[in-house]
Amino acid sequence: MNQDILDLEYKTLHVVMKMELDGVKIDTKKCKQTLKQLSKLNKTLIQQIQIFAEEEINLESPLQLHKLLFETLQLQPKVDKVGKNGCYSTDKSHLKKLTAQHEIVPLLLDYRKTISLINFCKQLHNVNPITKRLHGQFNQIGTSTGRFSCSKPNLQNIPNPKLKKDETNELKILESRFREMFIPKKGCQFICADYSQIEIRVVTDMSQDKYLLRAYTTKDTNGKNLDVHRLTASEVFNIKYSEVTDEQRSIAKSVNFGLIYGKTAFGLSATLTEITGKHHSKEQAEDIMSKYFQRFSGVKTCLDDLIDFADKHGYSETIYGRRRPIPQLSSSKLSERNAGKRLAMNSPVQGSAADIIKMAMVACDEQIKTKNLKSKLVLQVHDELLFEVPDDEMEVMETLVKNTMETVVRLSIPLEVGLDKGHNWAMAH
Repeated sequence: MNQDILDLEYKTLHVVMKMELDGVKIDTKKCKQTLKQLSKLNKTLIQQIQIFAEEEINLESPLQLHKLLFETLQLQPKVDKVGKNGCYSTDKSHLKKLTAQHEIVPLLLDYRKTISLINFCKQLHNVNPITKRLHGQFNQIGTSTGRFSCSKPNLQNIPNPKLKKDETNELKILESRFREMFIPKKGCQFICADYSQIEIRVVTDMSQDKYLLRAYTTKDTNGKNLDVHRLTASEVFNIKYSEVTDEQRSIAKSVNFGLIYGKTAFGLSATLTEITGKHHSKEQAEDIMSKYFQRFSGVKTCLDDLIDFADKHGYSETIYGRRRPIPQLSSSKLSERNAGKRLAMNSPVQGSAADIIKMAMVACDEQIKTKNLKSKLVLQVHDELLFEVPDDEMEVMETLVKNTMETVVRLSIPLEVGLDKGHNWAMAH
């Protein structure tokens, strides 16, 4: 790791210490209400699931679930092998493939989600008795790419479901309340600043692909930048930009993000099936991948170069010099080498994005100190920063945060930050 990265981590450490000590205020009343409703829903789901069983079963037992699903209800497994316990997997990924076979499967998935949300709700309710705020523990090198991790609780994993205007799914509605539980102290509001498509922008800068560059440097008829996913769809499906459907855009979005991280044709086919609701074969996914790389040849060359670099040096490297050892590339096992190739492609991208968000945290903190403001950075979640801002500092902070984050580094295409504000995190997101 070079000296610039070491200096960045040292400066980030001071920002993280303040963020942990300051903590964030939680609406414990809303938290308690949500916990009560989740517990009630959980009991209802258990009752509905038990209707399909010939006897009362332990839903936490893989053996009993196996017997219920694959023997009593005779569902057809979507995996070829059984585990060491002689049972087919009943994990989330396998269950999702079985949803069309029986109505019990969505109930099981919802049951598991309620259990997870109940546990998370209890953690959020556990505020410090003295400060009355929640103090998460942030690890600034908690992942191999340099991204943050968080514990007690994991604030990097806050639910953020997309609700329809007429949403009736009770579980999704309850999920949406979690960000409402995060509130500023009296006399303050939240400002939430989120980097837009930062990882794709990093790939654009690294690859200099002409189509990606076009998306971020060309204006549409309304004077706005082209939508990179819509542009991708128009190129992959060979249709006009204006004729791209929402479904085609969703497919292109999954391709843009998936191929950056080395998603296989098998993985992409599963994603396409989920998006369209129709079965997509591995061959169909391979065709889309082939068309993508034919048009976006700069991306293909860039990803190949990243693999070659890591293979030669034994590590990957971000734009700013953060290194990650990738010993898997020298493995004698094909599966490990393939895993190493995926790491070689995604680590420089994720790592560069992590470097940029840390630079932004440091730069914003320095600007706040220079201007002698009382505003505080209270949360960092992936590409998003959440500030607790006194009402009389709102105007200056909106300008400060946006300008600082968008100019903290200079790429060949501009960084873009979305800014929102409100009296809870959901409003500000």
